[in-house]
Amino acid sequence: MAPFSRLRPLLGKLVLLAAAAFLAASCHPRVSDPHDPKFIVAEKDDWTITRGQLDQAVNGFLQERKITAAQVGPERMPMLETTVLKDMVLEKLLLARAATHQFPDVDKDDASALDRLKARFPTPQAFQDQLKQAGVTEDELKKRINEQVLIEKTMEAEALHDVNPTDKDVNDFYLAHQELFNVPLKLRASRVLVVVDEKTTPAEKAAKKKKIDQARARVAKGEDLSKVAMDVSEDRYSAPKGGDIGYFQRGENEAEFDAVAFASKVGVLSPVFESPMGYQFIKVTEIKPAGTLSIDQARAPIVQELIQEKGTQEKRDYTEKLLTDGNVKYNIPLVEPPPAPAPPEGGPAGTPVPLPPATQSAPPTGQ
Repeated sequence: MAPFSRLRPLLGKLVLLAAAAFLAASCHPRVSDPHDPKFIVAEKDDWTITRGQLDQAVNGFLQERKITAAQVGPERMPMLETTVLKDMVLEKLLLARAATHQFPDVDKDDASALDRLKARFPTPQAFQDQLKQAGVTEDELKKRINEQVLIEKTMEAEALHDVNPTDKDVNDFYLAHQELFNVPLKLRASRVLVVVDEKTTPAEKAAKKKKIDQARARVAKGEDLSKVAMDVSEDRYSAPKGGDIGYFQRGENEAEFDAVAFASKVGVLSPVFESPMGYQFIKVTEIKPAGTLSIDQARAPIVQELIQEKGTQEKRDYTEKLLTDGNVKYNIPLVEPPPAPAPPEGGPAGTPVPLPPATQSAPPTGQ
């Protein structure tokens, strides 16, 4: 878990917000028992973090991921506590850094973030019900949103420098990951489908077969396939689009579908065939031959990947330095998790670089 991992979506943290109001360290006298909720586990200047606050944060971390302390295990729990504690410390250090800046449009960003959060609920009342269930007021949530906005702006201002890759960076990545830029053979097709499943009775299946045969006969006699698809097809994805299922490659659909599609010629109506989805017929409308993207075609997604990779590394370096130089006093032992293995030179193994829009596949047929 990276030190910045605690800066996750706000919905997952609603339960943690309820504890903040009454677990402030300033309300408690100094205690010496490290298991006491009032024990100060970390401190710096005018702020402290108590054992109670840390326990609340750890519990929230576990609840958000739907795991238990038993699943983590007693040997790994100290490592988890250390990671969560450092995230809590890091957040306080970042907010202190934010106080040294004057960021424009913070109020607008706060309001936009709150609107996006509310939009995730079906009704305003559902949003209020969630706040009540978590024991959080809307003002507390707004404060938390403001902190997150300030943290993100601080990271952008202080951690990110020149993340734009050079032409050499792009060329080196392209040459080192040629396999990512191989474009398979793709087809585009339209179809008419009637659904048959395990609940379909023999009589219903016979009626379905008659229905699809009649639909194909209409197209074979010259009627537009798109009209027939909108009239007859039971594929909720393609029927509203006149039967068009977009581009696909071998292996994205049922084997029976691929067997017909990849044996078809452009513009030729296939026979009716049966697949696990039911009875259907198709017409291939376009073929995109296999090939390799040129470096010019691949440049935009490579640049995007390298910017993200370099930005992530710069944020990691910045937060680690902030923790190292923060002069924070820890009053419990810190148990560091083992370092993650470094990715191979040139980027993480198997990292998929998003292809340009023209090569993206449509959703699997029948959805």
